Amino acid sequence: MLSKTPAPANHSIAADKISETFKDYIDLAVDSCGGKVLTQTDEWFAEAKNLLNPGAPISCPGRFVPSGAWYDGWETRRHNPHYDWTVIQLGYAGTIAGFEIDTAFFTGNQAPFASVEGFKETSTKPKERTHEEWASVEWTPILSKVPLEPNSRHGFKLEKPTEDYYTHIRFSIYPDGGVARLRVYGTVHKVIPENKHEIYDLASAAAGSTITDFSDAHYGHPSNMLLPGRGHDMSDGWETKRSRTPGHVDHATIKLGQPGHVTNIEVDTAHYKGNPPKAVTIAGFELHSDEPHLLLDQIPVGPHRQHFFEVAPDLTERRFATIKVIMIPDGGIKRVRIWGASQLPAVQPVDSLMGVRQELPDENTWNVKKH
Repeated sequence: MLSKTPAPANHSIAADKISETFKDYIDLAVDSCGGKVLTQTDEWFAEAKNLLNPGAPISCPGRFVPSGAWYDGWETRRHNPHYDWTVIQLGYAGTIAGFEIDTAFFTGNQAPFASVEGFKETSTKPKERTHEEWASVEWTPILSKVPLEPNSRHGFKLEKPTEDYYTHIRFSIYPDGGVARLRVYGTVHKVIPENKHEIYDLASAAAGSTITDFSDAHYGHPSNMLLPGRGHDMSDGWETKRSRTPGHVDHATIKLGQPGHVTNIEVDTAHYKGNPPKAVTIAGFELHSDEPHLLLDQIPVGPHRQHFFEVAPDLTERRFATIKVIMIPDGGIKRVRIWGASQLPAVQPVDSLMGVRQELPDENTWNVKKH
């Protein structure tokens, strides 16, 4: 069921301007943030879940599977008399600023048109819905029906971000065809513990934290450090160019979703087996202050592992609003967790991941054959 409210106005963004246009937002739907496909009308040729892959689409000419030619995207059957759609649960609920719809490598079978609608789940314990039930919920138009070209990146920016936040979207293609990737750019609806003494990851994207400044993002953007989990390879962390200048360091600044008292820090170099930094410095800044307080000072880190640190009690007493991560001299970091609470005394909840080692399958064996 479609709301009678019209979709907000939008304008197209040139392909080479998409990254710059949405640099202050995150992709709410990407599967590395927990985005997932719940249902779809059809996915005969290629699965809808491919839309949410964080990697760029690839092409494998000449590769065939039982359903036909292999495509890295979502592709439906021909001759749909109506249209195809898929429901996506956003990894993070949030307000939406725009979209990227990529038809890479779909050169004669791309979807000619697409649109997006939103839905906000208000129940704290939402029930599982059938395909038919998803069809009947009240969807709010967000992106009006827009034309798509073959083998192209399409950017669409709303004239202003949605006022309401959404937990799900319905992505529709008309009448059928293929799309390689869908990016839903927006601002996270903050998830902050009701208990102000409860320890949580202050730097998590889910808590509304964002990257406001960085020195380099040649191989991976520092916003990846704020994502959940330990990632899947070197593509979903922060990695910089190799430096050749003596004394060089790379840095990234995290604006916390809300200020807090820092008790512990985790620096994860998962998958960076030959290219972690030699050492890391992390500084905290109080609200409206430019004075750095060193939480970690040139602490050595190793490859492909989690590193846990306790913060000195006198620093925990301070309430930091901004965190600066410094890599010495360069390299890759997968995640940074800034554990803390809004108010003191800080209390660790029973299900907290603070200090919990989450070993990857090869964490203790990857280096055996190298040395």
